[in-house]
Amino acid sequence: MRDDKTQLAGLTRYRFGDRWQFAIECELRDCELDPWGSKEPFGSFWMWVGGRVVGNTHVEEQLVHAFLPLAQSVRRAGNRADGRFKGMTNLDKLNLVGWIRFGEDKEFDGARWGAPDRDELRREDLTRYEVVPRGYSPYSDGWEAILVEQDEMETFIWRRQGDVAEVHEFALPRGLFTQVATRAVKWFERTRLKRLGSDKAVTDEKVRLAKPGAA
Repeated sequence: MRDDKTQLAGLTRYRFGDRWQFAIECELRDCELDPWGSKEPFGSFWMWVGGRVVGNTHVEEQLVHAFLPLAQSVRRAGNRADGRFKGMTNLDKLNLVGWIRFGEDKEFDGARWGAPDRDELRREDLTRYEVVPRGYSPYSDGWEAILVEQDEMETFIWRRQGDVAEVHEFALPRGLFTQVATRAVKWFERTRLKRLGSDKAVTDEKVRLAKPGAA
C-alpha cells in the first residue's frame, strides 16, 4: 500500500505502510512553535501491527522523541536473529529483553532464559531487539515491543504494560519493518531540517537519523 497524507483541522496526518501489516502514523501540528517555544515538529505518533494500534495515540510531544529511537531501530536491521532465543516462547523473549535493562535480581529466571549465570546475562546487550523501547518517551509509555528476525520472516512481539501475560505477535515479511521505518525517518529528517533551518539542524546530531544509504 502506498504511503498517505491527509489534511485535517489544524494538523496533517501521515501514514507510511499498510495498517493491516505494518505501518507508522504521525500527526504534525500546523504550528510555528511548540508549547515550549521551539520549532521542533510537534504532534502524535503510533504504529499499526496486523491491524492493531501500538502506542499512545492521544499523546502530543516533539516528534524527535519518536523518530530518534525509530532511526536507531533501522540501524540495527539484520542484527536481531531469533536464534538468540532458541527454545523460548515469545513471552519469555520479551521478558528477557526487558529484564536486562529494567528488571530486578529477584525476577531473574535462568531456567526459562537458558542462562544459569545472572551477572553474565546482565552484561549482554539485547537493546538491538527493541523497536518500542519501554518508557523512552510519552509516545511509548506503557508499551514495549521487540522484533526478531528469521530467514524469510520477522516477528513483531509486543505488550501493553499491565497485561503481564498477554503478549501479541505478528509475522511480517523479512525487512518490511526497516523499509517502512526508513521511509518515515527520511520524511522526518526532511521535515525537521526545513523547520529548524540548515544552519542549526546540520550541526545537530539528532538530525542525522537514518543510516546513510538506507533504502
